[in-house]
Amino acid sequence: MPHPRRFATAAAFVLIAVATATVVVVVAESGGSATTQEEYVAQVNAICAEYGKKLDAIPPPGDLSSPGSVVESLEQAIPILEEQAKEIRKLDHPSKLDNDIDELHRLTDESLGDLRRALRAASERALYPMATALTAFGEARDEAKAVSSRLGFNC
Repeated sequence: MPHPRRFATAAAFVLIAVATATVVVVVAESGGSATTQEEYVAQVNAICAEYGKKLDAIPPPGDLSSPGSVVESLEQAIPILEEQAKEIRKLDHPSKLDNDIDELHRLTDESLGDLRRALRAASERALYPMATALTAFGEARDEAKAVSSRLGFNC
């Protein structure tokens, strides 16, 4: 008859091995991320809240026909938006969100590109290209907000 202590020790090792294998399978099936959707949404919302406060401190351009005010606002806002996007991209997300997250990142990149174009145009005092870029930004931003809302983000 096996010794009870050895049996308990062997059983503990088996339980640890099964638990470890389960974790490996769950992580592998989730794309390398054990983060739940709820955790991911909470992390994104925390980042958005932090960077939202910084963006709220930037006064919007008073008059779009005054490129100087557009330059002043965008020079402050773009680095904050880029850093926010970078922080969000660092987060692990559940693989079931891959398509939505990919779309959101694409729209974020598109909208940031539009803001950079608007900044260049405003710096050159080119009103029509500035307005066109700002309009494109608004469209990409609105699409991104729709995806964000669908995911439960408060950004």
